[in-house]
Amino acid sequence: MPDFICNLSEPGRPLAHVWEHTVGSDHAPVALRADWQSQLQRCHEELGFRHVRFHGLMCDDMGTVIVHDDKFLYSFFNADQIIDFLLSIGMKPFVELSFMPQALASGSTTVFRYRANVTPPRDGQQCATLIGTLVGPG
Repeated sequence: MPDFICNLSEPGRPLAHVWEHTVGSDHAPVALRADWQSQLQRCHEELGFRHVRFHGLMCDDMGTVIVHDDKFLYSFFNADQIIDFLLSIGMKPFVELSFMPQALASGSTTVFRYRANVTPPRDGQQCATLIGTLVGPG
């Protein structure tokens, strides 16, 4: 482990408070609600928030991936609706790729009332394909 040295005789440097411009939200599907969108827009306009962070973008209740006839089918309609809204009001998402869609999960352990799967992927390549398809060519 590297040594930590703090020389109090050196001049200090400002610490950028990037977190002051980000608001935390809830589970991603909540961002599809008109009341949430209205409240977030007000937070942006009146409080100056520029980013929003939420979890569950790939959860089953977002409809991101299903298996049909042994093939993975992806739908980013709901994710697109959320991102398009954020951009339309001048905000950006702070993307969190948490929780595992059941179609890719290695187990059935869940948390929260919406049963977010917390197991690792059954196949890392399938998970990488989902994420690569979500974010598109870079």
